[in-house]
Amino acid sequence: MSFRSAVFAFAFVLTSLHLHAQGYPFNQQQMQSPGLGQGNSNPLSGNVRSADDKPLKDVRVELREANSGVIISSVYTNIAGNFEFPRVSKGLYEVVATQGLEEARERIEINGLPGSVNMRLAVQTRASDGGDHNSISVAQYKVPGKARDELKKANKLVGEQKPEEARKHLENALAIYPSYADAYTLRGILKMDAHDHDGALADLQKAIDADSNYALAYIVMGAVKNMDSKFDDAIRSLQRAETLAPTSWQACFEMAKALIGKAKYEDSLVQLGRAQALVQHDYPLIHLVKAHAMLALSNYSEAMTELQSYLAKEPTGPNSAQAQKMLDRARAFVEKSK
Repeated sequence: MSFRSAVFAFAFVLTSLHLHAQGYPFNQQQMQSPGLGQGNSNPLSGNVRSADDKPLKDVRVELREANSGVIISSVYTNIAGNFEFPRVSKGLYEVVATQGLEEARERIEINGLPGSVNMRLAVQTRASDGGDHNSISVAQYKVPGKARDELKKANKLVGEQKPEEARKHLENALAIYPSYADAYTLRGILKMDAHDHDGALADLQKAIDADSNYALAYIVMGAVKNMDSKFDDAIRSLQRAETLAPTSWQACFEMAKALIGKAKYEDSLVQLGRAQALVQHDYPLIHLVKAHAMLALSNYSEAMTELQSYLAKEPTGPNSAQAQKMLDRARAFVEKSK
């Protein structure tokens, strides 16, 4: 709905980054995810197609350890239905492709040669592609017009940075329709911004209970879990969000932050690159989070570029002082290495 972009501009800009391991350089063991080694590894590529043999884009593909089921990395298919994991260590893996409620699984052993899998999901492609991710759920169709009007008023007030007045209209919307997932989510965002994380999570859970297919509630829940350093919980919530809304840049951005919290820096950069490709405008915090991951990987020159991009766009923003310190330290490491 139309209020989403305004909500995120309000919530995420006012929310400072909660990133771990600020001291670098890092231990080399932190720089690689299991199964994605730098040395004895090979690429694993594949293709995902529909039941009528059409390529499927924006399908989430996970690489998992075959025995434990632990997710090692995830990517999305491109417009041709293709995907790739660039470096996979020797071993037995399971590749899982998911779109909506449909899922396909393939096992493959990487044994010193590039791997390849072809997967098929039991879905039919539509004649007009591109409308699926903005569709209105059955639960949203049930919302009365008066409740929608109250939410519109609340959204307008959020954009004007009048949260207290916005809350009153949200209460009105929920009094009219107590199962209004959108209203619970916006109220949860306002509570998150007010540092009431327990209250925010309670509202977000109510939103999910009202509409289990409402991606925005899962995204915001992931953001709150990130702020509480509960990165595994954040990842679970964001994985559900990405399944429901595979073109959401916010889900990718929050997933990147969770992966940084888990010291999976290369995977976080994949998510940040995807967020950058999906967002319709330049979102400065993406540069800052990318810089953090790059510093963890001792990639100081590219980190400096990202920090300079951030500071050029937000020279006096709430995270600018932190960014300047990171830039100064990166420069110091570069100078020492000469």
